[in-house]
Amino acid sequence: MNWNRAFSGIMSVVFFFSTTQLAYAEDFGLLNDIRPPQQTSEYIFRSSPKESLISVQLLGAVNKPGIYYIPVNTDLLKLLTLAGGSNNGGDISEILVRKAEPKAWADINTKAVNEYQGAYEVDAEKILKYGGARQLKLAQDDFVYVPPRTPWISTEASRNITIVSVVLGIVLTAVLIQDNTK
Repeated sequence: MNWNRAFSGIMSVVFFFSTTQLAYAEDFGLLNDIRPPQQTSEYIFRSSPKESLISVQLLGAVNKPGIYYIPVNTDLLKLLTLAGGSNNGGDISEILVRKAEPKAWADINTKAVNEYQGAYEVDAEKILKYGGARQLKLAQDDFVYVPPRTPWISTEASRNITIVSVVLGIVLTAVLIQDNTK
């Protein structure tokens, strides 16, 4: 009889928290991963007033995404440096570069650059480690995307695991209390 009462009490607590989870999610910081979209800007970098500039779009997990007007011989790593590098969630091992001229980097012979359907995937970590950045010159209207790092476990799965572990902890505590009070 006491076991049924304890179990129904635990289930009512779980039901209460599951129905009010979204209402109080803001207070407990559960919705911290929801952010407004980043605003893009335009940046101009030149070393002399007569220097020719090209425009390149840089988006994704970088500190300053936007349209960059850069000198003609700027390479990919210099662009990332001008953008303040990747933010904490940026994965520089999988940078995607869509060239305006699809075969522009076809002659690059390195394991850090892979062509895939007209776009290039660049492992900037390998470029930094082994060199070869000077080959990765950007051209007018190139598009560069730094993807966010994918976590090993999603936020929703982490929340579900936390809820299940709390419920199991409560149930096991109730069972231990029940057994020790006899």
